[in-house]
Formats: sequence, structure tokens, C-alpha cells
Amino acid sequence: MQESRTILYNRRLMWTRYLMLSSLAAAGFAASFPDYPIKRITEYSTTVENSGVVVAAVAVEDRKDQHQYFGMDLRTRGYIPVFLIVENRTPDGSVLLSRDSLTYGSGSTVPGAAKSSKSDKVVNAAAKIPSVYTIMWAIRASKDKARRQHLLETELQSSTLSPRTSVHGFIFVPAPRNYTSRKKIQLTIPFARSGSDDVVTIDLTL
Repeated sequence: MQESRTILYNRRLMWTRYLMLSSLAAAGFAASFPDYPIKRITEYSTTVENSGVVVAAVAVEDRKDQHQYFGMDLRTRGYIPVFLIVENRTPDGSVLLSRDSLTYGSGSTVPGAAKSSKSDKVVNAAAKIPSVYTIMWAIRASKDKARRQHLLETELQSSTLSPRTSVHGFIFVPAPRNYTSRKKIQLTIPFARSGSDDVVTIDLTL
């Protein structure tokens, strides 16, 4: 009888220890994501300015980088993380960035890829950039609290940019899984000027 109680106690102790270690591991995993490095907006190779609004973009396609900054390989899950930096350089007047208004399309294949067909050169109809909630469901990351929280924190948010201010964050563009070459990503980012009906549109190609 005593032996049975001892075995039961040891099992409970092992289970408690396992839960504690799992919690610590999860906490350590959550803290292991470094911030994606930010450079001066003029240092990015893909930068577009229109009416005082500047947007720089970089596609994070390397699998090692994706594991480092997101804890997973997003290419195999059908997404390309794109880091955006938005800056309002106007001396006066705010601009409004609506995350839900961003759209993407695709055109010819990127330089160095296999020769594209005529159909590749036709830009596909624009589609809305999916929200991070859609992505979490698609990749089942919502079951992992650390990854879920990290994706939420890194996503580009709707913002009001005052003069001389900037915002940054990731959007996640759908792409074929496990691609070796891809079509160019065409991004369209509209900005509304505060207090007017004017719209400033930025078009980027990655």
C-alpha cells in the first residue's frame, strides 16, 4: 500500500515538474524572438515617395531569418513576411494609414528566376492583404500562445502619422508553398490626408 502511494506521489511530482519545465520553455521561447532590425528609410533598396509620404519595403524570404524572427518557416505555409516602414515627411498635416486598405497583386517573375510566360507578365487582380488572424488559423499557430502573441505584435497596424513621424511592421503576403521562384509582388498602399478627401497612393514592387 505504501509502495503504491510512493509511486503515485512520484508520478505526480514528475508531472508537476514537466508542467513547470514546459511553462519555462514556453516563456523562454516567447522571449527568444529578436526585433527585426530597422535601418534608416533611405537605406532600403525598395523605397517609394509620393507627396511627402515615404514607404520602404523588404521581403523576408530566407528560411533562417523566418525561424529567427517568427519561430517558423512561413514559406512552407504559403506566406511571405514583408517588412514595411512608413514615414510622413510633410511639415504639416497628418496622414491616415488603414491596414485593411492594403492590397497586393503579382506580375512577372523576379529577376534571375526562370523565364516567365506571357501570362506571367499580366498583373493579377488586386486582393486584400490577409489579417494576422487569418494567417494564424491557416498555419495553426493559434495553438501556440508565444507565436500567436508575437505575430500580433509584429503586424503593421492602422495608424495616424503626424508630420515627421513613422511607423513600421509586417504584413504577410500569400505565396505558393515551397516556391523556388516567384512572381513579383505588387503592393498598393493608400493614405488619406487628415481633414480632406485627398488620397496619396504608394505602389511598390518586390
